Amino acid sequence: MDRENQLRNRMKKRQLSHAYLVVGENRRELADTLAAAWVCTGDEPPCGRCAGCRKAALGIHPDVIRADAEGEGLKAEAVRALRSDAYIRPNEAPKKVYILEHGELLNQTGQNILLKLIEEGPSYACFLFLSPNPELLLSTIRSRCETLRAEGEETAEASEAGEKLAGLILSGAGPQETLPFLISLEKKDREEISLLLEETHGRLVRALPQRPELMGIIDRLAPIRAACEFNISSGHLTGWIASAL
Repeated sequence: MDRENQLRNRMKKRQLSHAYLVVGENRRELADTLAAAWVCTGDEPPCGRCAGCRKAALGIHPDVIRADAEGEGLKAEAVRALRSDAYIRPNEAPKKVYILEHGELLNQTGQNILLKLIEEGPSYACFLFLSPNPELLLSTIRSRCETLRAEGEETAEASEAGEKLAGLILSGAGPQETLPFLISLEKKDREEISLLLEETHGRLVRALPQRPELMGIIDRLAPIRAACEFNISSGHLTGWIASAL
């Protein structure tokens, strides 16, 4: 069962976690689906027919709270107000959902307040952190959330690029073939480069039994993939990839 089907199955069985970090192009659409599933009162959440689902779709459900929809960054006072609100029981739904639409804009004080709420808050409170740059969230927040990737066109392109990079490596292509391709990657952001390196890693690992010499390249690419979590330009990352090959 793939990840999407697993998530759908968990929604229907009401077995969702209470905190998610949602990344990727279609993160808002996925967050809306999760929020509807939490407030759904139908038989198979999100049913799309019950009052909870209809209100969530219209953006008027009292138990779905969108924080920082404007992207201005929540101040500590606003986060404290959110924490106080979380201890008030839901108005009409089984759960109370907080959507942090720009999680990366939260300062450290705000994130630490939310961290304690995630760890010790009421069982009915659920949290969705949305971010195009999840590395900007504290590692303690990330470790307490289940990460979901909402794939879109850019994700598919990154996967295709990773497949091409793996193909170049496996074919033993020289600099004349690899450099133009790597230069084209400078237009991609860190998340896309991380995804393409993930795809490349998987393909190289699968080829290891027949090509044990690939282990050296795999080891050299690993720290580059890890570095994608930090504020490093795409140009530096692609240059690092070139030197690793």
